Amino acid sequence: MTKPIVFMFSGQGSQYYQMGRELFENHSRFKIWMKHCDAIVEPMLGRSLIDIIYQDGRSKMEPFDELRYTNPAILCFEYCLTKILMESKIEPDYLLGYSFGELTSLVVSGAISLQDGLRFSIDIAELIQADSQQAGMLAIIDSTAIIDEYPHVFESCWLTAKNFNNSFVVGGLESDIVELHEFLNDRKIVNQLLPVKYGFHTKLMEPLKPKIIELFNGINCSSGRIPMLSSLKPNKQVSITAEHIWQVFRYPVDFSGTLNFLLQYEDYIFIDVGPSGTLATFVKYICNQEGDSQYLEVINQFGRDLDSLNKLKNSLLVAA
Repeated sequence: MTKPIVFMFSGQGSQYYQMGRELFENHSRFKIWMKHCDAIVEPMLGRSLIDIIYQDGRSKMEPFDELRYTNPAILCFEYCLTKILMESKIEPDYLLGYSFGELTSLVVSGAISLQDGLRFSIDIAELIQADSQQAGMLAIIDSTAIIDEYPHVFESCWLTAKNFNNSFVVGGLESDIVELHEFLNDRKIVNQLLPVKYGFHTKLMEPLKPKIIELFNGINCSSGRIPMLSSLKPNKQVSITAEHIWQVFRYPVDFSGTLNFLLQYEDYIFIDVGPSGTLATFVKYICNQEGDSQYLEVINQFGRDLDSLNKLKNSLLVAA
């Protein structure tokens, strides 16, 4: 029996300048879909998103963190990768969003239109930029036990995501995150500042609840054609409401909990349709070695996009 396929969509922090440039320059269908998205979003932004992502002189290492651009960039990019996979007859049985990646799930499933998804991504970015405090997010490669080990440096931060046993994310005000970053560096604990400037998944989002719910309630939303899973909490399928979307922005991500819940029932083929391949890495560390699930990425930050895409297709042919 063929294992069910799960398309996984990453959120804020997975984006970078030049993401997928090799595909854009050499894969005609990807370029067509990116131009299609750009034609929709350019009037909303007042400039071309393609120019923003692929502008010359910008390095992959340079922070790409202006929310008004990164939100629609992530959505467009993941949507276009999805389209070229589906045109290659790689069809998902489930869609799994990680934080903001749930918006991509909504669009891909057909629950909301691409145009509404892009409009919402920009509206919510402008709302957060105008009404939310500057903050930061820090990815940490260690057990969450260190929160109890060093309570004095974690007390001003919040746990925002559990990725796998030795990987989690915290958020907080910018000064507190910088202090924690320096403290962990001094103790040789691996950590990375994420290109995110706002307090997603923390109490800093609380004042925005009424406006976020109002924004989403203005969108025409259906149940969608493809079942959607959520990293917010373990569940076989998500019921999409404005309250759920608010919770996606407000409460911690539990990616490891969702994966462990799914793996109780059967094996899957997990495909990371984000730009960085991080979700495939998370799945790698979560999957039980005795299981038979696969974890694949479409592309990653290290280039050779066409090779990565062809490798994924070949892996699926072998699996079939």
